Amino acid sequence: MMLKLVNAKTIQSIVLCLSLIFLLSCSTEKVNEPTELEKFKDKVSLKRLWKTSVGTGDDSLMLQLTPVLIDGHIYTIDIEGSLHVIESGQGKTLWSREYDERVSGGLGFDDKHLYYTTFQGQVVGIDRHNGDELWRQTLTSEAVAAPVSNGKLLMVQTIDGSLTAFDTVDGAKVWQHDSLGPILSLRGTATPLVSLKYTITSFANGEMSAFDNQNGAPFWKATLGLPQGRTELERLVDPDGQATLDGDRLYAAAYQGKLVSLDVTTGQEIWSKELSSFNRVAVGFSTVFVTTANGDVVALNQATGSELWRNEALKYRRLSSPTVFGQTVITADFEGYLHVLSVSDGEMLARKLPDSEGVMGNILVSGDIIYVYARSGDIVAYKIYPRFQLSEVFTK
Repeated sequence: MMLKLVNAKTIQSIVLCLSLIFLLSCSTEKVNEPTELEKFKDKVSLKRLWKTSVGTGDDSLMLQLTPVLIDGHIYTIDIEGSLHVIESGQGKTLWSREYDERVSGGLGFDDKHLYYTTFQGQVVGIDRHNGDELWRQTLTSEAVAAPVSNGKLLMVQTIDGSLTAFDTVDGAKVWQHDSLGPILSLRGTATPLVSLKYTITSFANGEMSAFDNQNGAPFWKATLGLPQGRTELERLVDPDGQATLDGDRLYAAAYQGKLVSLDVTTGQEIWSKELSSFNRVAVGFSTVFVTTANGDVVALNQATGSELWRNEALKYRRLSSPTVFGQTVITADFEGYLHVLSVSDGEMLARKLPDSEGVMGNILVSGDIIYVYARSGDIVAYKIYPRFQLSEVFTK
């Protein structure tokens, strides 16, 4: 949906309206009630190591302000423009800055800089070591996905279907690609996958494209779904999650579309499976893990796409992207619960509630610790401890 730049309050109202449309679109007849959680005895223990306040969160706007983890430091920014840098081991705040502007997209980063986007339709580059503003540029529209940098170019995708490349040093625009979007789309956008030579991203029309970083020329295109149905809600085909790269294979899914495995150099389809998801997929143990739009957690053979197992205990609980952590796969639901499943068969191993307001963005993993950003504005660190011998839990 093409949107002109308007004031921040109007844009936030649009975001909330599109969120409501999305929830209604999950069923053509009624809104499905979230499945009640069944009690079970944990087989592993999620032990909280520390919890640190880093601002006000996202003010209930359902943003995805994922923190970034760099060299033992966690950088995070909240909706009010409060930047915090904390030490990942103990959760101690090292320094913070207040930018006094409403932030719409999570942090991007490289060796020297951090980047964020605002509800006023701007992208801002700041010094990673002291938070000083270096430059800012006006975007074609609002960006709710984090900017992505390869050190030389910064890629920003906006909700009007534009992908723009900026020079990381001074913010000068290098090139811009405008896609033709549908009348209606989900409120988010995909997060670009950026290397030194190419950028890969998806658009609301269900297409994924690869672009040459030098001039923005597309060199392959793939389809993640084709619009079907009589109404605009039924015809939604929108890939909002970032593609996942593993070796020379690319994995991505689309809402009301399909999950695909592609050759990263040519875009040729290796395999596909009809599946609806608006999240990023995870890869590990020669398996692709995906959380579907209706709340299933599904594992597929990475080489063939054949289904290995499916856990349906979390239906309609609006799951986050899955994260592979040790021998488990973790997802969060709309109530803020973390669900820990076995990678081998999808068995529920543990459940934890870090925050009743929910979890923002992707779960970060470093070694044997995970970091969760709660919507209330807290960063929480956990470590998994087995309650039984690992062979009893993971070996059948």
